[in-house]
Amino acid sequence: MSQSSVLKPFDPAVAGTPEGEWRRMLHGAAPWEPRKGPLVVAAPHPDDEILGAGGLIHAWAASGEPVTVISVTDGEAADLSRERLDLVRRKELLDALRVLSPVHINLQRLAIPDGKVVNHAVKVRDVIADYATAGATIVAPYEFDGHPDHEVVGRACAAVASTSGVTLARYPIWTWHHTVPKAVESLRWVRFPLTHTTRRAKARALQCFESQLRPSSGRPIIPANVLAYFQRPYEAFVL
Repeated sequence: MSQSSVLKPFDPAVAGTPEGEWRRMLHGAAPWEPRKGPLVVAAPHPDDEILGAGGLIHAWAASGEPVTVISVTDGEAADLSRERLDLVRRKELLDALRVLSPVHINLQRLAIPDGKVVNHAVKVRDVIADYATAGATIVAPYEFDGHPDHEVVGRACAAVASTSGVTLARYPIWTWHHTVPKAVESLRWVRFPLTHTTRRAKARALQCFESQLRPSSGRPIIPANVLAYFQRPYEAFVL
């Protein structure tokens, strides 16, 4: 399959690829879970970790395994008209993580400027490498996701996994919206099944991000047509 990191503008408000098409593609994906050990979840913006791996985070923390969330930016560029959106989104993330687990989640905030991660790729890679200990699993954004910050973080995680020998699982976010199954069906897709309790915890955690779902003005960054991709009874990853 030919892939490119050339980014094409997309509008979340415009209906993307129907969720039914993705479910048909993912129907035959093998069940998967990380091996027991530390889970390191890298997120370009607050809410990416919950959208892509909130169920996995909840399940892993509930089992007593260590979970670290590396929050790369504070997501302040999502709406440039809003002052101190960084503070809002930081609080939303803290609230969401408390919903998933009041304990066992270590949050590392890098405070890199939103939209400028490419200028700090070495820092991102170094921090991730610090947590890539023996037996760890890195959960990262898909490196061809269509957003520059997602792609830089994804590539940094892939580089660390390659050199350290730890497992890497990648979660798509915007791929679901602007890509079609035929373009990515040859990848190694797996599914992490979610229990009823885990699905409910993830749904509650997602509702913490009011600035993205129900902004006081303007259109939501995550409208209902996008949110539908993250309400499955499983989470899909690329290995």
